[in-house]
Amino acid sequence: MCFSPEADFVSGAVIGVVGVATLTKVRDRREIPLAALPLAFAVHQVAEGFVWLGLEGRIPRSLGDLALHVYVLYAWAMLPVVAPLSVALVETDDRRRRLMYGFVALGALVSVYLLQAIVRESVHARIVEHTIRYHGVGGLAGLATVLYVVAICGTLLLSNHRRIVWFGVVNLVAVVVIAWVQADALTSLWCTWAAIVSVLIYLEFSGRAAADHARFHRASRLPPAI
Repeated sequence: MCFSPEADFVSGAVIGVVGVATLTKVRDRREIPLAALPLAFAVHQVAEGFVWLGLEGRIPRSLGDLALHVYVLYAWAMLPVVAPLSVALVETDDRRRRLMYGFVALGALVSVYLLQAIVRESVHARIVEHTIRYHGVGGLAGLATVLYVVAICGTLLLSNHRRIVWFGVVNLVAVVVIAWVQADALTSLWCTWAAIVSVLIYLEFSGRAAADHARFHRASRLPPAI
């Protein structure tokens, strides 16, 4: 696929609609972080659109640098914690949830390491073959990437919600394929892929709402207790 600022802006708009629709399905406050992920991915895609424009010299460099730091702040410092935590909050199985909090802690360690690169302002990006390559993580970049994937995908795969598990499966497959094809573009390509398949999160919440609706109607047809 050929990526461009226009592609990021369009995908951001489409995913944003999905994100808003997902939030309308929330029934409990604990579901808000997970339901907000598609909308966050939409904003993330728009931010990368401005990164593109900055690298191409189509907007002031200061605005492009701001977009770059917003993009990596979410991708590197927030997502490794937010994603596993949002899944843990909606988990109904106590044993699985306790295991998930271990992945949340792992994600927090990765986040702290990656945040240092942002604070040091060593992060930079360049356009290579229709993708953006982000650099500046440091000597432990490979290990940080592996732990990043383990923290997020491990939590998703532990879920007792079928669609969330599928979300983990497709993301795990995607990161393996992307790392094999274009390892240097992993941050950009995997976040884009995760944004696209975040529609599965909407389907999870939509499925729950439909199930609740069906249960309500079945209960309303039951004869009154004597």
